[in-house]
Amino acid sequence: MSRKVRRATVISTTAIAPHLKRLVVGSDEFHDFPADQQGAYVKVLLPHAGQDEVEIDLKAANPAPKRSYTIRAIDTINHTITLDFVVNQHRGIATDWAKQAKLGDKLAIAGPGPKKLDDFSHSQYLMIADLTSVNAINGYLQQLPATADVDVIIHVTDSQDIIKLDTIEAHTKHRIKWLVTTEPQIELVEQVTHCLNQYMGTPLIFMGLEGSLVRTIQNLAKEQFAIPSAKIVCSAYWKRGIDADGKPTL
Repeated sequence: MSRKVRRATVISTTAIAPHLKRLVVGSDEFHDFPADQQGAYVKVLLPHAGQDEVEIDLKAANPAPKRSYTIRAIDTINHTITLDFVVNQHRGIATDWAKQAKLGDKLAIAGPGPKKLDDFSHSQYLMIADLTSVNAINGYLQQLPATADVDVIIHVTDSQDIIKLDTIEAHTKHRIKWLVTTEPQIELVEQVTHCLNQYMGTPLIFMGLEGSLVRTIQNLAKEQFAIPSAKIVCSAYWKRGIDADGKPTL
């Protein structure tokens, strides 16, 4: 990803769902941030514990803690970026910071990095997500062709976590299903299987999920439905019980 690092501050915070907190971060240094990056990711650099300033040198002896987050929105007029943080599910450096974040808090943004999905020419898509990847879906829905058949399945554990997506109303062949379940290994896999059974052709699959779910669905698609690896774009946005540094989470 691009190594450019931009200093920023928190402009506003909003609890948009029980497990989602939306932060708008701004900076004059965003003046050249590309405008078409909804759905792409950035690295969020955070202050070390007990500090206010952020180390922006990625090669420093004690570099800033950093985590990947997907862009929800970009405001090129006011030089802001909107990010959603999953909170109240587990503890971690970024989660703990976001939960306490307030107006004026300092951070830095590195990137943007490339979008996970960059092929918008297919006639059929199956997109599978949870709260960690919902903004990737939100961004891609703005770019997928109106003529494409698109099935989106987003699983959440609480119906109050269902949020509004920036869909294009004219794209009537784009279908979005929110699946409320505490057993995605069973119910989400069943939903995916149902979709794959209905397709006449081979869809392009995108999924951003917990690591073990990614493996399960990837194996299902390949072994049971003979979908080639080239048609599966997958990313383990998180791993149950392990943080981005490979340390156990609480």
